[in-house]
Amino acid sequence: MILYDLLQAYRFDEIMATINNMYPGTSGYRDQLRLAYDLLLDMRPVPSKKPIRFKIIDGPGDLKYMGAEDRDFNTTWEVCLGKNLVREKGVDLTDDELVANCLVNICFTARHPKAFDKAFEELHQE
Repeated sequence: MILYDLLQAYRFDEIMATINNMYPGTSGYRDQLRLAYDLLLDMRPVPSKKPIRFKIIDGPGDLKYMGAEDRDFNTTWEVCLGKNLVREKGVDLTDDELVANCLVNICFTARHPKAFDKAFEELHQE
């Protein structure tokens, strides 16, 4: 399934609840994430042969986590929307967790449209 199809299956409030569970403290970025969600739904996905591949990633020390690498999002938002989502062996993320992860990664990593410039700057403020 491509990201765009899965994104359409969830209301923003459902995705935001999952984001809050996965990334504590993100509720302060609700407006920026909502804007991204709305913009993404208004875009036309561009098909891509490269998937967004969720896998077990080694972290520092013995830490391991499930996620996709930044390089999977190193493109435009439209191309991200057209990518297939792939779960490698051992990844037990639910569909809503995949969408939540993708939305956050798109906001921080993918090349955003001009309409997201201000929100992007707000996301990067400390």
